[in-house]
Amino acid sequence: MKLSAVNLKAFRPIKKTPPIVSWRLGTTISVVATMFLLLNFLEQPFNPHLTHRKTFIYLGDGDGDCEWTDVDGLPEGSTGDDIHGTLFASYPASGMRVTWQQTEGITGVKVYDDFFNLASPKIGMVKTQYPHYEGFWSYGTNLNQVILLIRNPRWALPSYLTLISELNFAHTWELSYEQLSNVFTKRANMSDWIKWRDYRFNDEIRLWGLQIDFYMENGALYWEPYDFERNCQYPFSFLNDSDKPWPQDYHCGNDIDSCYPKAIISFEKLKSPITGPEELLKIANVIRGKNITVMDEDGINCMWHETWVKTPAPSNDDRDANGLPREAYNFTLAQMYTIEEKLVEYETKYSTGIWTNNMEAQDLVANFTLYLGDVRDEIRQMKDDPPPTAAPNVDYEQQLVEWYDSKGKGNRYSHEKVQAMGIWDLVKHFYD
Repeated sequence: MKLSAVNLKAFRPIKKTPPIVSWRLGTTISVVATMFLLLNFLEQPFNPHLTHRKTFIYLGDGDGDCEWTDVDGLPEGSTGDDIHGTLFASYPASGMRVTWQQTEGITGVKVYDDFFNLASPKIGMVKTQYPHYEGFWSYGTNLNQVILLIRNPRWALPSYLTLISELNFAHTWELSYEQLSNVFTKRANMSDWIKWRDYRFNDEIRLWGLQIDFYMENGALYWEPYDFERNCQYPFSFLNDSDKPWPQDYHCGNDIDSCYPKAIISFEKLKSPITGPEELLKIANVIRGKNITVMDEDGINCMWHETWVKTPAPSNDDRDANGLPREAYNFTLAQMYTIEEKLVEYETKYSTGIWTNNMEAQDLVANFTLYLGDVRDEIRQMKDDPPPTAAPNVDYEQQLVEWYDSKGKGNRYSHEKVQAMGIWDLVKHFYD
């Protein structure tokens, strides 16, 4: 197949591009680069296991009881065009598995993945990590509203490393497919955790926050326009406050009605037997009345508990049987202080100014306050019993760079890769 939708020769590289022009040009490059990757991926064999996932749902019968039934791709008789589609968005490893399992339970409708089986339509309900570089806008104009899932970064970051470690640091769809059976089976080895933590921490804690800002600010672009993987690696970087107002992502307001979330869902609250049913009810209320049948409110409590107990493996708990527990994956004291600072920053941001009386912002702040309590408790424990100080190593930073490159995650914009994509003339000035 040929890429002929965009005439790349129509653009000329310039050192400094006006913001709007630069954004539109960068969007074009992003589309072309994505199509390049997509066309390669669509040649992969169709995987019915991923499309026809076997799971179960519960249906309320008016008295709070519930029973098993199979899940379907779409409501009976629907083609998807009549559905007010819902996008579930989060930073990677923020509890999306629990979220889609419970959502399928109250609807009987499959939640699709943005990443796998791109040849199949992404309609009804879709989960994504977009705009994080692990996510992919593969659902076009099929969706209409957003639900934002959040998790304490203290646990989201280590869980993210565990996930990519299970996938053997796959950096292509093909490699991910090969490692899919390893997901939810084991945590990362400690050496990889320490290297990844020390190399990626500053960028990932920043991305954790920017993921929230992106949706709360209806598509605030934090990456430079030519950065088609949105990973902010060399030769690109994050946009900063001096670049504000940041452009709006084209998808927000064009492909979807708005990227602003209809609800904030906390993974910690959703998985708790005390707060889980109430948190799930928030999801139900967003989806209800949008041409997807949602369980009556009286059945939510039954469904939450039964799904939590009976949903088929694998689950996050299965990782504990094959290695160290999650509590073993620690941060340095300096990194814990940075997590604390990030949470204070976001607690302050979303409780002041235009966010003061905003319901979704108030939900965020309530969760940030809980996260801060947990983080500060851990900081106190670390100060009371300080971890050993590592011996000085002047080569450590370079060793981290080489390690990350060896995993296929670094140097994502090498000359060779970008030149092979046919866009070199547009971006070569960034490498001067």
